[in-house]
Amino acid sequence: MDLDNILSTHPAYDEVSTQAQYLYRSYVGGQTYRAGHYLTHYIGEDQGPGDQYGKRLLATPLDNHVQTTIDIYRSFLFREAPSRELGSLTGSETVEDWINDTDQAGQGMNSFLKTANDIALVTGNIWILVDKPTYKVQTRAEEEALGIRAYCATYTPDNVLNWTYERNIAGKMVLTHIKVKESENADKMVVTCWYPDYITRYTVAKDENGEPHVITNAEEFENPLGYIPFVNHMPLRSPIQGVGYSLVSDVADGQRYIYNLLSELETTIRISGHPTLVKTQATSAAAGAGAIIQMDNDMDPGLKPFLLQPTAAGVNGILDSIDKVVEGIQRMTHTAAVQATKNAPISGTALTVERQLLNAKLTDIADTLQETEQHLWNIWFDWQGIEAPAEFDIQYSMNFDAKDQHSEVELYRKAIEVAPNNALIKYLQKDVARMLIDNPDDLNTVLKSMNEDDFETHEMTNPETGAVVTVETPEQHESLNALGYTHEDE
Repeated sequence: MDLDNILSTHPAYDEVSTQAQYLYRSYVGGQTYRAGHYLTHYIGEDQGPGDQYGKRLLATPLDNHVQTTIDIYRSFLFREAPSRELGSLTGSETVEDWINDTDQAGQGMNSFLKTANDIALVTGNIWILVDKPTYKVQTRAEEEALGIRAYCATYTPDNVLNWTYERNIAGKMVLTHIKVKESENADKMVVTCWYPDYITRYTVAKDENGEPHVITNAEEFENPLGYIPFVNHMPLRSPIQGVGYSLVSDVADGQRYIYNLLSELETTIRISGHPTLVKTQATSAAAGAGAIIQMDNDMDPGLKPFLLQPTAAGVNGILDSIDKVVEGIQRMTHTAAVQATKNAPISGTALTVERQLLNAKLTDIADTLQETEQHLWNIWFDWQGIEAPAEFDIQYSMNFDAKDQHSEVELYRKAIEVAPNNALIKYLQKDVARMLIDNPDDLNTVLKSMNEDDFETHEMTNPETGAVVTVETPEQHESLNALGYTHEDE
């Protein structure tokens, strides 16, 4: 393959890559976002003394709504860990190693998929390769002794240069070619091309301008699987095969607009706090604490120095505009019901609808996660030469119960105030505990304590001997009940 073919890209690559980089910067924020220069340049800003634009970049804060949205989605999607029924493979050291270190870099399956899904939600998709070292061994035991097994690696859209899907004899769309950029620095880049039967890896040197100019090495390997072991995790598909839609592209645009408004706000406040001294060239004058202005006694009143005091009249308008954009972002992402906001209150019916829409979106994402993990396991089984057990099953939670905690707790508070008896109050208090405490161990501790507080001392009798014991704890009651002791209320 010549250099032009190695560097050739998919017709959609340029647009996909540019958009992915913008969205990823919007998600990461910080210096990565500043490097994108998403602040609008003022007229004449580059012509004044010093780097005025650079100073404004440093002075402008970023309100990262993209990251907040992704964090909210992740908190619901992985509130409950996925269920993995391994059947006969339960306890297998190789399988447990794969689950606990999926990428051979320390990330377990849950952590790996959280990260991959975050990126896919941001950029539209992420390609996941299930690969295996090519080191030759004689037996499966030798392979296990050396720790050789299949693992996962991810490729963002800007690192996938080209790809081809074709229909097989059964009419199913399958990946028949993919070209990925493995690494790149100032001196060289490494590109790998995958096909069903073989894999080719090219090393391309760069010239003094950093442009690829010559192939320095080419290696070809057999693909023993007979298919390309890539999974394209795509929460929302587009009409273009292999390309997904970002779930936060509109959020990123709104965030960019707010970013520029915050720059306007910072500039307005800064200027309004620093009045400008206006004087003639001949007048000795200065502004600030302790400054003295010297004037001739007979100076024309129209020539006297004065302070030009800008107003901050536009501040409220900027703040109102920011609030409107934030409201729009929350509507787009259906997160208004789970975010504290100072904006106009939302009716109970509207909150219910918002929660339903968010639950529906989360269910769709969880469904794609479940499908993706199943594909990863299928490829891993093929690499390892293992037949999937009949009982093997992957299940992601599809019930997210996205509620407005503040509103729910307030409702429970009012209910407790009017509850007719202590029993109902205790019941409501336990529901509040279940709502607020995510950690199962902490929740069990709290509920146990509440049950002990509810416990009333009573007597239990041995029906055979007539012995009577005073019971002071729930645990004691259970123990005696197991021994055949009875309570008059039972």
